[in-house]
Amino acid sequence: MAKFLDCSGVQAALTDLIKNTERELFIISPYLQISTMMKNYLSSIDSRKIPINFIYRSDSKVSDEDKAFFNALKYIKLFQCENLHSKCFINENMGIITSMNLYEHSQTHNWEMGIKFSRKDDPEIFADVTKELQSMGSQMKLQTIPKKIAEPQQKSTPAPVTHKSPQKYQEKLAYKPLEAPNKSTLLKILDIVSGAEGYCIRCGTGLKTFDLQKPYCDKCYASWARYKNPKYKEKFCHACRCEEKLYPTSFEKPCCKHCFNKLYKK
Repeated sequence: MAKFLDCSGVQAALTDLIKNTERELFIISPYLQISTMMKNYLSSIDSRKIPINFIYRSDSKVSDEDKAFFNALKYIKLFQCENLHSKCFINENMGIITSMNLYEHSQTHNWEMGIKFSRKDDPEIFADVTKELQSMGSQMKLQTIPKKIAEPQQKSTPAPVTHKSPQKYQEKLAYKPLEAPNKSTLLKILDIVSGAEGYCIRCGTGLKTFDLQKPYCDKCYASWARYKNPKYKEKFCHACRCEEKLYPTSFEKPCCKHCFNKLYKK
């Protein structure tokens, strides 16, 4: 059941939410000024390779100290949103709607309150909140954060092995990217709501991970593995679960053209 939180309750619930995030964290706060203790918790999340998404007001100023903190994190994305006034903190299991910004003065001086809800006990509230966050997507703008480590890694990334493969092999099988898809914030929110990041291309069952190399559920893979025909026509798109009748999916091409272009074309 949803629970009312007083000022100290908001603080405690927020700390608990961040510490127990396992898949992805979303912080929606118009204004940011992050306390030392909160930075420690967020750094702990980042060290576990858990994505952190900050959504803040477009006219809000971020201090140089907080910018330096953001630059030190490896798994963070910053988004600006026009006219943002909502304050919401949510992960894959629970969320908090509150009057409190992630602003040190608000946390120590203001009289705040909020509501805590969970995906398990309050599925309708959880779904409604995530739908509302989706509607904010058109107003969000991704902010670039310079990374000292990322650039050299990109330069040193070797070319895919398939480029050296014989020409005949390239003509027979389409190349499937090995890198993770470039999912937008909205798609990540949908993953959290549905509990599935991909779908079996044969039966449409939700899968916990999106993987072009493993686009089947265990049962359907066992069936496909009897013949292992990479071009055998399947029914569903691995990314959106839509039926593609004109251009059926297959193990070779598990995504529909629309999803593949959206997730992998830069």
